[in-house]
Amino acid sequence: MIDTLIKLATDAGIVIREIYESGKFKTSLKADSSPVTTADEKANEIILSVLTRQFPKIPAISEESENRVVNKGTFFIIDPLDGTKGFLNRTNNFTVNIAYVNNWRPELGVIYSPISGEIFYTSEDFKSFKYNFLKKSEKVRLSGSSKNRKVLTLITSENNFVGREGKIFKKDFDHEFLKIGSSIKFCKLAEGIADIYPRFGRTMEWDTAAGHAILKYAGGSLLDLKTKKELIYGKKNYENRGFIAFRESKDSERIDWQKLQKYG
Repeated sequence: MIDTLIKLATDAGIVIREIYESGKFKTSLKADSSPVTTADEKANEIILSVLTRQFPKIPAISEESENRVVNKGTFFIIDPLDGTKGFLNRTNNFTVNIAYVNNWRPELGVIYSPISGEIFYTSEDFKSFKYNFLKKSEKVRLSGSSKNRKVLTLITSENNFVGREGKIFKKDFDHEFLKIGSSIKFCKLAEGIADIYPRFGRTMEWDTAAGHAILKYAGGSLLDLKTKKELIYGKKNYENRGFIAFRESKDSERIDWQKLQKYG
């Protein structure tokens, strides 16, 4: 299955890049006022057409489709173009996200960056890897390891960062910021480039599932702020509450949970 998901992510990414570089696309607003482009729609069509044909018994949930509540813990969840604002602002920070959720938890995940060519994915034996699809580089296993930085790197969104994260963490430990859009944030944790990603605002399951799987199998964690347990999927309207993601699970020991839960 993972080979199919990787091919779909790169196939969709090729089309997205062609549209991006041509500059010839249409943009409209969805019901929630978020933008959607021709690239989102084309990528969505590529991915869903194959998944529904090859895995007809597994529901496929996508940001760009009319999604029903599946009431079961096994499904695909897709964001065909995560970071549409980055696409429109030409920051190059956008990705294709595809995840397979089993028993309410992400079991397989693929994240592809059409511009850099970097692809992050999980294997079916629960490991995480990275390679560059465009440069045909050798794959590298991800472990979240890093040099023991005295100052932790807090990763935040380009578009949604509102300052609360920095204020809360400032009193707990010294930190610096890395701002980046899309689900690449989870990949930076899995690579060991960043340490902590707190998110107090609303996200959707297709924003997090693929990155969650990649981070988990690289030794990290993504925890619900209310329950302090691993985030689960298939929730009502596919909405996430606040969460916090760590490069290494042991980093959670440094967090003031009581304080964070007020914001989650």
